[in-house]
Amino acid sequence: MRLASGYKAFSETAHKNYPDQLTPEGNLGWAIALSSVVNADRSDRFARPSARGWTSSLHPKIFPNRSTKVGVLALTYKGLMNVKTPFDLALYTRLIWELQPRTILELGSLQGGSGLWFADHLSVLCEKPGEVHSFDLNSKCIHENAKHPLLTFHQVDLSDVANFDENLLKRLPHPWLVIDDAHVQIFSIFSYLNHFLASGDYYVIEDNPMNADKEIIDGLQLVEQSGFLIDTYYTDAFGSNLTCAPNAWLRKS
Repeated sequence: MRLASGYKAFSETAHKNYPDQLTPEGNLGWAIALSSVVNADRSDRFARPSARGWTSSLHPKIFPNRSTKVGVLALTYKGLMNVKTPFDLALYTRLIWELQPRTILELGSLQGGSGLWFADHLSVLCEKPGEVHSFDLNSKCIHENAKHPLLTFHQVDLSDVANFDENLLKRLPHPWLVIDDAHVQIFSIFSYLNHFLASGDYYVIEDNPMNADKEIIDGLQLVEQSGFLIDTYYTDAFGSNLTCAPNAWLRKS
């Protein structure tokens, strides 16, 4: 049996290559904190049924406590960090089948596990497999095993939309599925990429909408004004907004 070692490998790579970005509030710092409490190789991974209690920590709200959040986000794919909830993985599977995207843009690569997951699912679920393009500043954190013929990683500082390759975006075929999991200049990037989106394309904003602060509420008003609608199948399939992207599974009209 091969146990997942993605979190340990990511932690070591991040400390080595990006020591200046390991702030507690930063994306890399958050991932390191998660890796310190989630270790798939720990000795108590396997337990006897009689040693386990029967109380469930699941609650109608998606992340009721730290233990549930850590467990949900500790999922790996082919040994690499994926950091997506089981709910959202099921939803993305359905959306890829329904949309048949020719292009998936992933903002935020982390270790490359989610990009690899998307590429594998494109190859299985789509009649015409497309391309996955994943963008992140911290490209040295991408694991050497995150390889797929449909997957390309790009080192891009997402804090400035001018860093995108406009010629690349113009040539990528539609439909598009854009997943923002970078948490950097969310609505500035949305406004920029919207110029390249076509009717029927999807744009999913992960995690940040769970805060529902003024920036998010104002930003989602901008989204509405830009001609996007919430696809409530995906937000409410498991219960009202039981997803890491509440009110943010968006389809361009």
